[in-house]
Amino acid sequence: MDVTPSQFIELAIKLVVPMRREFGRSVRVEHMLNDPTYAQAVLALAMTSQNERLREQAQYLQGLLGGPRSVSAPPVAAPQAAPGATPSVDEETAYLEALKAEKYRRGLR
Repeated sequence: MDVTPSQFIELAIKLVVPMRREFGRSVRVEHMLNDPTYAQAVLALAMTSQNERLREQAQYLQGLLGGPRSVSAPPVAAPQAAPGATPSVDEETAYLEALKAEKYRRGLR
């Protein structure tokens, strides 16, 4: 988790009242902090909400639980050209832009 426990608790507390109103479910924030399975179950339920704000909050918290690099995309492969042929400018530009986007998606170190 990239956030401190106190920051996570501060954000997760915002789920308590809307979850009780809509689903009649009591959310134990300290349990969410210590049990990722419970946290994922609560957030999955929150994402089915009719309340847009609750869905957005749940999606944001789920991203924090997994961290920014938890979802890995397949590596960008170089464009395949025929043997002896040079790649076109458009193919090379698209490849370089995909590399740049991949770098920013993963995050700078």
